[in-house]
Amino acid sequence: MIHPHVDQALRGNARQADRLMILILWAMLVVALALSGMHDTLGWALAVGIPAALLPTLLVMTAGGSRLTRMTNAVALIVMCALHIHQGGGRDELHFGLFVALAFLLCYRDWSVIAVAAGVTALHHLSFNYLQELGYGVRCLVQPGLAIVLVHAGYVVAETVVLCYLALLLRREAVQAAELRVGIAALQGEGGAIDLR
Repeated sequence: MIHPHVDQALRGNARQADRLMILILWAMLVVALALSGMHDTLGWALAVGIPAALLPTLLVMTAGGSRLTRMTNAVALIVMCALHIHQGGGRDELHFGLFVALAFLLCYRDWSVIAVAAGVTALHHLSFNYLQELGYGVRCLVQPGLAIVLVHAGYVVAETVVLCYLALLLRREAVQAAELRVGIAALQGEGGAIDLR
C-alpha cells in the first residue's frame, strides 16, 4: 500500500504533467489553425481541435492529477495528431507528431497512459485507412493501404514498449524519492534538524 504522502506526491507530479499537456494541446490547436490553409481545413481545425483542447483543459481544472484526466489528455494528443495528419493530406512528415506525442506522455510516469495513446493511434490508422479507401473524405495516408498501416504500427509498438518500460522505471524512482522524503520528514524534529533518537 502506498503511504498517503507518497500518493500525494505522485498526484502532484500528475498535476504538473497535466498542465504541460494543456500547453501542448493549445499549441497543437495553433498548429492546426496554421495548417488549415494547406487543404482548406479550417472547419476541421475548429470542429475537432477546439474540443480536443477544451475538454482536457476543463478536466485539468476540475480533476487535475486524476487517472481520467491523464487518459483524456493522452487521447486528446492523439486526436490532435490525427487532425494534423488529415490536414496535411496524410503526409508522412505529420505522422512524426504521433511519436512525439507518445514521448511527451512519458512525463506522467504511467505506462497505461502511453498504452492507451498507442491503442488510439492504432485504431485511428486502421479505421481512417479504410474510411479513406472508401472515400469518406478523411485522410490518414498519402496512399491508403494495410501494408503501410502495419509498418507504422510496428514503429508505434516498438516505441510504446520502450516508453512503457521507461515509465515503469520513472514511476519506481518517483515512489522511492517520495518515500525517502516521508522518511526524512519523520526523522526531523520541529526545528528541521534530524533527530536520531
